[in-house]
Amino acid sequence: MNWRPETRPCPLCGTEAYAALGRRGGTAHRSGQGVETTIVRCGGCHAVYPRPFLLPERNPYEAHASDDYFAAHAPQDKAAAARWLVDTARQKLGRTGRLLELGCGRGETLAAAKAQGWAVRGVEMTAAFAARAEGVDIEVAAVEQAKSLDEKWDVVLLAAILEHLYEPAECLARIRKALVPGGLLYIDVPNECGLWTRAANAYFRLRGRDWASNLSPTFPPYHVVGFCPASLARALRAHRFEIVHLKTHRWRNELPAGDGLIGKIERRAADLVLSLGARLGMGAGITCWARAPITGTQE
Repeated sequence: MNWRPETRPCPLCGTEAYAALGRRGGTAHRSGQGVETTIVRCGGCHAVYPRPFLLPERNPYEAHASDDYFAAHAPQDKAAAARWLVDTARQKLGRTGRLLELGCGRGETLAAAKAQGWAVRGVEMTAAFAARAEGVDIEVAAVEQAKSLDEKWDVVLLAAILEHLYEPAECLARIRKALVPGGLLYIDVPNECGLWTRAANAYFRLRGRDWASNLSPTFPPYHVVGFCPASLARALRAHRFEIVHLKTHRWRNELPAGDGLIGKIERRAADLVLSLGARLGMGAGITCWARAPITGTQE
């Protein structure tokens, strides 16, 4: 895979000012994964992004079998999460309706929504992932070019997707236009200001490394833009969404088990940091529900 460097301002607010957090990828990765770039934090909105951006010559997800890419998502956990998400959408909307999931993967959430009476469609850029879906309509396209966003929807889901997009602000603008008045947007992203990333970056400095733990621009899971509660809220309000619910939460420990005593200590320390972060309101993940205004102009 070849990656084309391109220096851009903040992909959320357009600010040029930034502060470097550290190097990520290649020699700045514990397993040597990916290609090196520098991770920075926007001086305007606090978003996190690579500088330069490294843009893939083709779809990088095509190099991964769906079972390998989604290996961390146990089927029973995915099914339970899908039911919770669909139930919550119905409760907040007060009814079922038309539901669009962007970056729907193998379509598990769409299947759960369809079973509860929603009219569903998904958008998935990787054809091999979409081919695993059963009984649901999926547009095979990049989110940025999705024709489905030219239609009207009651609910749009961005479950662990916004952080994968090179132009997240443009995506939010299209979703805002696609939602009916009072329609709902769900977002689930990593928290780049959580205790997890703060502790990991401090640990790198302690070991004399100028690395960053934020994002993964050129290796799985290919996170290219990062959010904290403040930057996500600011981006949503910039597109005139009303925030219904926004909070941080604990993520499971996905740190690969290292060798020897140091590896075991790192793994145990990661568990403690993740738990403590959740208790302090600095959890490793962010969930958010936002609403398109019921009154006013839909742009």
